[in-house]
Amino acid sequence: MFSVATSFYQRSANHVSLFHPFLFAKNIIPDLLLYGGLWSGYKKGAQPGPRVVVSAHMDEVGYVVRAVDSRGFLYFDKVGYPTEACIPGRRVLVEGDKGVVAGIIGVRSAHLLSAEELAKPQTIKQSYIDICVRSREEAAALGIRTGAQVVIDSPCQEMSNPDYISSRAIDCRVLCAIIVETMLRLKAEDLYGELCAVFTVLEESSTSGIIPAINMLKPEYGLFLDTVPTGDVPDTDFERDVPIGIGRGAVIIVSQQWQAASKCVASHPKLLTALRNVAENTKAQYQEFAFNCAGFLTDAASATNSGYGMAVATVGVPRRFSHSPVELIHMDDVVNCQKIVQEFLKTKVDLRMF
Repeated sequence: MFSVATSFYQRSANHVSLFHPFLFAKNIIPDLLLYGGLWSGYKKGAQPGPRVVVSAHMDEVGYVVRAVDSRGFLYFDKVGYPTEACIPGRRVLVEGDKGVVAGIIGVRSAHLLSAEELAKPQTIKQSYIDICVRSREEAAALGIRTGAQVVIDSPCQEMSNPDYISSRAIDCRVLCAIIVETMLRLKAEDLYGELCAVFTVLEESSTSGIIPAINMLKPEYGLFLDTVPTGDVPDTDFERDVPIGIGRGAVIIVSQQWQAASKCVASHPKLLTALRNVAENTKAQYQEFAFNCAGFLTDAASATNSGYGMAVATVGVPRRFSHSPVELIHMDDVVNCQKIVQEFLKTKVDLRMF
C-alpha cells in the first residue's frame, strides 16, 4: 500500500516493486513492461483453451506539484479524482528525484478568517504543501520540483475489529494482491489455454493503460478486478441508490458507466453466468450491481474495444470512502472475491450465444 504511485506520473520501479516476489515466483514468467501496463504473469494450462486476461490497476489517485514558489512552498493539482474535502491539514509524501520527502498541506488559520470564509471548504487552488524548506533552491536540493508526485500519508491500519482494514490506495492494490495470490495457487492442470495477469497504471486517469497489453495479447475474454463504492453509510440511500455493503460479499458488476467520459461497458452474459455459478458452487458470498448513470468505470471499458475486441466481466471488493486517504474494506469480502476469481479462471467459458 505504501509505494507512491499516482496515475500517469508513475515510475516503473515503484509499480514493479509492489509485486516483485510475484514476478520471480516459480512457474510464473515475467514478461514485458508496457507503457501503461505491466504484463507480469503468464501460465499455460495443461488443457487446450482460449487466452484469458485477469487484470487490476496499481496506480492510485493523488496530486502532482504544479509549481514551487521562491519560499519553497509547493502548489499542486489533482491526479485522477481524489476527494478534495480530505486535504487540509494532512501529512503528505512528496516523491521527487531523490526519493520521498515528508510534507504538510497547509490549513488557513481560523483566527484570520471571516465567518463567510470559515463556512467555505478549502479548495486545491487555495492549498499548498510545506516541506519545511526556505527557498526553491532548498526544495530542488531535496529533488522536489514541478512534476513531483504527492499522496496523503495514510498507512494501512487494522480497526478495532481487525477484519476491517483502512488505508489509502486500497483501490485497487487489494485486488492486485488477490491476483498475485491466485496466480501462485493455480497449477497448469487447473487451466485451459493461457492465463495472463496484467497490472495497469493509468486506470485512475484514463482507463487506457490496459490498451497496449490487450493489443499485444489479443485475449478472447478477460476478468477485471476493482474496488466498488458502497451505499451502507448514512449519507447514501442503500435501498434505492447503491445496495452494496462491506462485509456482504464480493461484487459482480453487471454494467458500468462514466457519463462525463461517455464510456460504458456491460459484462458478457456468458461470463456473468459463469461468475454466478462459481460463486454458488464455492459458497462464496456475493452481491450484484449495475453502475449505470453513475461515475464508475474500470479498464474493462477500454479493453473491450482493444486488440481484436474481447468479452469482459468485472468483479470487485466493496469499499467505503472512495478515493479518500481512509478507504475501508472488510477482509471477508477479500476472501470471497479471491475464491470467485480463482474458480472462474479454472472454468472454460464458451462465449457463443446461439
